[in-house]
Amino acid sequence: MKRFAFLTALMALIVAPAQAEPPKNMDIYLLMGQSNMSGRGDLSALPDAARGPFVNIWLYGNDGVWKPAADPLDSSTGQIDAVSNELSSKGEDKAGVGPGLSFAKALNTRRPVGLVTCAKGGSSLAQWKPNPARDKLYGSCLARAKEAAGKGTIVGVLWYQGETDGRSVEAANTYGERLTNLITQVRADLEDACLPWVIVGLADQPDPTKSSGYTAWPEVQAQQKALKLNRVGYVTAADLPKNSDDLHLTTGAQLVLGPKLAREMQRVQQTKCR
Repeated sequence: MKRFAFLTALMALIVAPAQAEPPKNMDIYLLMGQSNMSGRGDLSALPDAARGPFVNIWLYGNDGVWKPAADPLDSSTGQIDAVSNELSSKGEDKAGVGPGLSFAKALNTRRPVGLVTCAKGGSSLAQWKPNPARDKLYGSCLARAKEAAGKGTIVGVLWYQGETDGRSVEAANTYGERLTNLITQVRADLEDACLPWVIVGLADQPDPTKSSGYTAWPEVQAQQKALKLNRVGYVTAADLPKNSDDLHLTTGAQLVLGPKLAREMQRVQQTKCR
């Protein structure tokens, strides 16, 4: 009888990710930024143990449907808001392995975790300027965050963006001020003045022979690192390996970055709200 009970409990854990209805008490995180948040890691290089789905990790996808989380999190399949689709000019989905799933797994919490993808490859910080219209990146993310919040509470934001701003001295020089404004507005719109954020500092500056034009990259890095706001943390992607384009993190690098983000997010969440 005890063996039967054990097997029943084990089977429940195994089939849990396939259940149709997500829990109603999730800790929800927004995954905001550009291509390295969307993920450009090679899916075929993802170890089986890291593929998902995992018990108690859920995704509110671009199709507006809750499902067990598995890469690519930012898939454009069934995309509702065209503003953030990751389709190539040939209609191929560019989304790959990002930091989101390994982040959620590394939180190692008993509470269910919900992830909301809010990333767009190539997007500049100017394109994230707060605008509630659903056809803007900000408005789309805000609307989807509020929809997702019906299944729990938004408890943190991961921000990985800035590569595009590294192409412009003017954009780089004002990056910190504009990101501060974005964080402040998201917090106001989600009615949480101390909503935890973790910023990813850019990886190493690309080799100009592989990805040209990123001359202001070091200034973006400097502004990201220097940004000081209550309950805003920072991790760096410096020294992490990149794909052959010398711009996007490899699958292995994303699997390293995710746990770093989890540790920093938990530190920020434990910081007193001032």
